[in-house]
Amino acid sequence: PPQLRRRRSKPRAGISCNMADDEHERLLEEGRNDQRQQHIEDEKGIFDRCIECLGPRFVSTLTDDEKDAVWHMRRHVVNAPKPDDAEIQDLALLIWNNAYPAKKATIFEKGEHWKTLGFQGRDPATDVRTGAWPLEQLASLARHHPKEMQDMVAAASKQPTEYLFAISCFNVSHMLVMFFDLNTSHSVSPVANAPRASKRQLRNLARLVVRECHANNVDVSADICRRVLHEVFAEVVGVVHRRWLELVCSGKPVTLMDFPRALRMGFDANSAFWDTPCDSLGDLKMV
Repeated sequence: PPQLRRRRSKPRAGISCNMADDEHERLLEEGRNDQRQQHIEDEKGIFDRCIECLGPRFVSTLTDDEKDAVWHMRRHVVNAPKPDDAEIQDLALLIWNNAYPAKKATIFEKGEHWKTLGFQGRDPATDVRTGAWPLEQLASLARHHPKEMQDMVAAASKQPTEYLFAISCFNVSHMLVMFFDLNTSHSVSPVANAPRASKRQLRNLARLVVRECHANNVDVSADICRRVLHEVFAEVVGVVHRRWLELVCSGKPVTLMDFPRALRMGFDANSAFWDTPCDSLGDLKMV
């Protein structure tokens, strides 16, 4: 993705800053040449035009720090290009060893065993198509939630609850990127007809990032953005997994062709969660 200059919230003393021109240039560099293609935080809604009469309770406009958080997520976290083969193999090996601690491997090897983890082929690299981020998120799940991942992988690799766990995680990752409008190139959500977040929902995500930065006594940073997005990802993966098990155990005929229903339920749970503010990562619980 293009590396664009950072947009300052406030112009430096003595320097004029035409924010409209700067924003127009940024959108053009992303290939967004139409007002309808604005990023969520740049849209103007009716409440944004009525701040004085309605009061701050109804305002969805992002603060400078919240815009900074979105900028970091979009420019420094989500849109890294596809890693080289060595990095993919290192991350895949980490994922494997945390998913199957009794079958740890010391070197990466292609083989049918990757299909048991939910990849489509003998080499995980063939499934890494949209950049580094989905694989990084799956690696974070393996590193920080190994027991939960082991349980999900066990259920996903046997009948009747079998599904492609790794591919499902990649779909969740991309679904979230599209929902929060964090991509810098044209793409399509894996959830059919999925709307993107409202400005209020995006602000609530950015607000959580800012609060976590304050709790850690640091400025808005890519590291905190990454941590928050990884935890959101872990929650939604858990929701999708649980909904799938419920569908399979419902007593109604269910096949893998029905798995998009579970993915949609995960999408809906995430969307509903961000309708209201979340004060800390400890409160990040979706049902």
